[in-house]
Amino acid sequence: MRTPRPIPVAVQVAALGLALPLLLGGCTALARQSGDGGAQPAGVAAENAQQATVATEWGPLGPADRVLIVKVRQAGLWEIPVGREAARRAARPATQRNLAEIARQHERLDGIARGIAAQLNVPLPDRPTAEQQSWMSEITGKSGTEYDKTAVARLRVAHGQIYPQIAAVRASTRNTLVRQFAKQCETFVHTHMALLEGTGFVTVDALPDPPAVTGAPEPGSPNQPRTPAPAATSVIKG
Repeated sequence: MRTPRPIPVAVQVAALGLALPLLLGGCTALARQSGDGGAQPAGVAAENAQQATVATEWGPLGPADRVLIVKVRQAGLWEIPVGREAARRAARPATQRNLAEIARQHERLDGIARGIAAQLNVPLPDRPTAEQQSWMSEITGKSGTEYDKTAVARLRVAHGQIYPQIAAVRASTRNTLVRQFAKQCETFVHTHMALLEGTGFVTVDALPDPPAVTGAPEPGSPNQPRTPAPAATSVIKG
């Protein structure tokens, strides 16, 4: 058998020069395919799916609609156990009574949320978030009136944060099922804030920061109480 002759260096270089443009051209085509609606990175595809609006028999279901359903479910996962525990451990009867009522109402609301999620095919969480778990641990670690104060403060801040989100979905959703759900949520949350404030533990430091606004009127001097004018006396001429 004859030993193969080595390929001259000049021929190797020429072949490489032809192969590189072909290889780079193929990569460019793949990049164009991705940018033209073809294969996309997993992260981009997931983000697009989260922001998508889908058609349902009750109207379009948007991302804000789905987030509201998830947030209501997420709220119940930590507020129900906190309310049940407060019914046993709170120092004041008003805290025991009001937080127990919040837990009972959240059980009803949670059932509504799970029913709507099933109809609209919205996946729901099954455990509190890490932040919610930290709140539960913080509350459980207190005793006496500090227990009451901490539980009420955490619950009141959470309700104050979700309240405007409910209103925004109620005002803008195109889905009739979600609109009815948001209306129910609004009633529940309004009632819960009143129950929390009824404990006497809602103070200024237990409230979330006011919303940032534009175009507010300049502050004026507070109205001072007016001094009543002296009563007129009649002059009787003789």
